[in-house]
Amino acid sequence: MIKAINNNRYFKFFQPKLFYINQDIDNDDPVRLLSAILEEMDFSNLLQIFPNKTKVHPVNMFAVIIYAYSQGKYSTRDIEFLCKDSQRTKFLLNSANAPNHSTISHFLSKANNIIYELFCQFVEKLLKLSEITTETIYIDGTKIEAYANKYSFVWKKSTLKYKERLEENILQLIDEFNKYFNKELDSIFDILSFLEKLKIYKVYGRGKRKSKEQLFLEKAQSYVEKLNKYINYLEILGERNSFSKTDKEATFMRMKEDYMRNGQLKPGYNLQIGVISEYIVSYDIFHNPSDTKTLIPFLEKIKSQNIEVKNVVADAGYESLSNYEYLKINNYVSYIKPIYYEKAKTRKYKKDLNRVENLEYNEEENRLFRKDGLELEFLYYGKDKKTIYFRNPETEKKVRYNYEFRKLSKESKDNIESEFGKQLRMNRSIQVEGAFAVIKEDMKLRKLKVRGKNSVKREIALFCIAYNFNRYLAKLVRKKQGVILHPLKIA
Repeated sequence: MIKAINNNRYFKFFQPKLFYINQDIDNDDPVRLLSAILEEMDFSNLLQIFPNKTKVHPVNMFAVIIYAYSQGKYSTRDIEFLCKDSQRTKFLLNSANAPNHSTISHFLSKANNIIYELFCQFVEKLLKLSEITTETIYIDGTKIEAYANKYSFVWKKSTLKYKERLEENILQLIDEFNKYFNKELDSIFDILSFLEKLKIYKVYGRGKRKSKEQLFLEKAQSYVEKLNKYINYLEILGERNSFSKTDKEATFMRMKEDYMRNGQLKPGYNLQIGVISEYIVSYDIFHNPSDTKTLIPFLEKIKSQNIEVKNVVADAGYESLSNYEYLKINNYVSYIKPIYYEKAKTRKYKKDLNRVENLEYNEEENRLFRKDGLELEFLYYGKDKKTIYFRNPETEKKVRYNYEFRKLSKESKDNIESEFGKQLRMNRSIQVEGAFAVIKEDMKLRKLKVRGKNSVKREIALFCIAYNFNRYLAKLVRKKQGVILHPLKIA
């Protein structure tokens, strides 16, 4: 029988409130507001990780860390100093002794897999307090540099090339070995096992001649070591094209901060966030450098949080046929800006009759026309049966046309050009791009300080909780509770 844990024994006093009421703290102080939110949350999973008595209660420790992040203190040593120096952190600690940096680090490591659950609860409480509906979500992504060495790269193409070359050398060694020993072994591992059993006398240094057996053994050991290394690299890579040796889950990608303008690749993660009424309600980390393939798994994650969304607002980086079809099948309204949207406003673009976007398609007769009446010659269907290839008789160029994609793209374009769509587009720039501006510029999250995907997710969760708490305070000050959309500015 499992013994129930009485978590009340951690406190000095039995009290209805979790945090000690200090008379020096004002009633509208941020720490009181934070404690009020946390007292409504369920910390049972967190407490199960710390079943034994600790100097600082786990909930108090979590509260201190969130407050520290909201005040721009992110390192464990800075948090330790804040705990010793600030009256507010003493309030959150319930008058317990200030934890040292190693205790804080130990707490974060043990609570690694629980922080995301606490983030979801925190978001739920904020949305409830702010009386906000989750009808519209703004999605965007950015690349965050990993805590890894810049030149610790491993490339998939290079690994495959080196592995192929090694396999050729192994076949050559097997052939030479079988001729010398009069054997019929066909595996480098069998050869190595055979040679190790011979107990070969080894010699090294100048003036010493190695025996043929020793040369075979050293070559076999070297080849097996390299082969295992390449196999391990390919397992780590999976579907990725690269990884870093110092953070194996980081992928090399181009960052926006390219001061030399030479397209230098750096190890990093693609951070995706979803924002509703200025709150980050969901986030995820991806290995894909582009945003296109992240939309569907990200929306699935939002769905798993029981956040019901109707309107999906995103920039041109998310436009693809698979994304449009997913949104339509799952009854989302697409407000994705088409890739060509800004170019389409120019006179040159509008006058270009050969632009795919300017062609007119007859679905019933499967015929494609230019606006001046010129018909393009049908060639064949693509493998997916959705893409059709035509030939322009005037330019002799092949034209690739996907009617389904063009139709869904036009629907999305019509949506963003409506009055409501214009307001959503403006709010996307303010809310989700504004969130990244605060996180990267004000909160200084340009380069991570932890390694590994799980640790990165935990770190991002703490930043997002702190960001949301600061937005909640700002909304209280500005009396913007319940405000979902910023109004359009009329010139």
